[in-house]
Amino acid sequence: MKRLILLLSIVVLALPLHAQLLEKVTVKEMLPTVIGKAQTEFASDVVLTNALFFGFEYQGVKLELDLTNGKATGWLYRLYSTALDSSVYYIGARIPLLGDQAVKLPLDTITQYFPVTIGITQMTEPWVDSDVALQGSKDGGAETFLQSNPDASVPFAFAINNPLPNRYIPQGQYWFFRYVASADTLTCLVDASTGLPFRCISGNAPTIISLPKTTARVGQLYTYEAQAYGEPAPTYTLATAPAGMSIDAATGRVTWTPAAGQEGMQNVTLVASNQSGSDSQSFQINVSGAASGPTVTSTAVTEAEAGKQYAYQVVVNGTPPITYALAESPAGMLIDPARGRVAWTPTRLQAGPHPVRITVTNSAGTGEQSYTLEVYKTPIIAAVPNQRIGPDKPFWYQTSIDARPDPTYAINAGPAGLTIDPSSGMINWTPTDQQIGTHTVLFEASNRFGKHQQSFEIEVDATVGVDRDPQPFAFRVLSQYPHPATNSLSVGVIFGSAPAIDIDMFDALGRLMGSRREAALPGTRMTLVLSTAELQPGLYFYRVRGGAEQQLRSFVVSR
Repeated sequence: MKRLILLLSIVVLALPLHAQLLEKVTVKEMLPTVIGKAQTEFASDVVLTNALFFGFEYQGVKLELDLTNGKATGWLYRLYSTALDSSVYYIGARIPLLGDQAVKLPLDTITQYFPVTIGITQMTEPWVDSDVALQGSKDGGAETFLQSNPDASVPFAFAINNPLPNRYIPQGQYWFFRYVASADTLTCLVDASTGLPFRCISGNAPTIISLPKTTARVGQLYTYEAQAYGEPAPTYTLATAPAGMSIDAATGRVTWTPAAGQEGMQNVTLVASNQSGSDSQSFQINVSGAASGPTVTSTAVTEAEAGKQYAYQVVVNGTPPITYALAESPAGMLIDPARGRVAWTPTRLQAGPHPVRITVTNSAGTGEQSYTLEVYKTPIIAAVPNQRIGPDKPFWYQTSIDARPDPTYAINAGPAGLTIDPSSGMINWTPTDQQIGTHTVLFEASNRFGKHQQSFEIEVDATVGVDRDPQPFAFRVLSQYPHPATNSLSVGVIFGSAPAIDIDMFDALGRLMGSRREAALPGTRMTLVLSTAELQPGLYFYRVRGGAEQQLRSFVVSR
């Protein structure tokens, strides 16, 4: 502190007139002059971070703060430049005839004497001037102190925008006033944004201002940073404490790892003391049993239906509380990290199997649950166009369906003799001469998640040739299922004039994924099973070629 006083006195003595002639000003009255000087000499982007007053006397130079109006014979300003990432101090004073003067200190020497860590956070408006702040400290208790101690003075005061709370000043903008008398001391904090008193602490004896943590767990480290204000700095002891608890006498840091058998309420009394007195703080710590790693005990819900909400509540054993997360899941699935409820509404395109992996974590460890979620969908039958056929000749129609699992088919209404394959959905009928006319067909596809009906009309017309397609044909593709495919795709065909057919599979970019060739006699119906187990989920095509004809169809692989 002697170095600081010497430096300040040198600067004050360097002012053009004697310090006894300095006029008293508030901190904001000098601020424009200081800012202007700093912008010229230091950096154009300077901002004020702190304003300070030090009351001292050196070789006839005396800086003092007027306790009636908050004006001082000199103020110290700390300014910061973002561009330079550097700070500088200026001292400002008002001199008769010369006016307001600002002198730059040669070094940033104040930081080491400041009772908090000085940051770079600027003072922001609104913040009150020193006269309003002084009155706020009086309203908070300094007025009574001054009446009881007529020899009191303010040797030190400052304004600061404190970015982080510490044992001296909370987070926020504050004025700090230190009152000293021969018999007692008083330290006051004033909210710099409003001028309202925040706290005044009297006397040199310590006052504990921190609050303890009141929960602990067996086997886990408990800490408490005790904070007490007093001068000189207090030392800390434990008057009452459970076995194994200790405290750092200089910093007030309490440490303890509860052992088995110490569950329940434990009494603690902490004492802060110095040569002027002491203060104690008594509290209880509720100790819980040892932590245990989480274990999932619930059985996962492994089925979901497209278009409907899927929900699964994960149930876990373990303490302390669990955090839930999805390590692997389909797109759109969510989990409540605190409660473990899984929610998802799959789309029809997401039908198929999906791996799900849930992790559960607490301070004692991590557990997980993995399962496969199967997404199913109710059948939807594609629209069937009305048909016009001739009598006494076979008629067939392959239905197209979107369903999972594969549905079963049934005829609900239709002409005599018309049938549907319950597995493939192939409709067959050979009408008689007595069935000439229009017939309505109603059929359905169902699985355990629902059913869908579809209808169409068949007109039996004697003027139609011997077949729907009387022209010779090389082959016909009759059906394909399931929709979508998983590990295989079944393609139903009927051979015509082509003695053999070739089937080629392509991906969406036209790359060949597989080929096969089949031969059979005309009129042969055959189901060709194409392996899709090696294909990634997505859109694919297959091309059937025979004779001079070819057909291209698409299919989807989903898992």
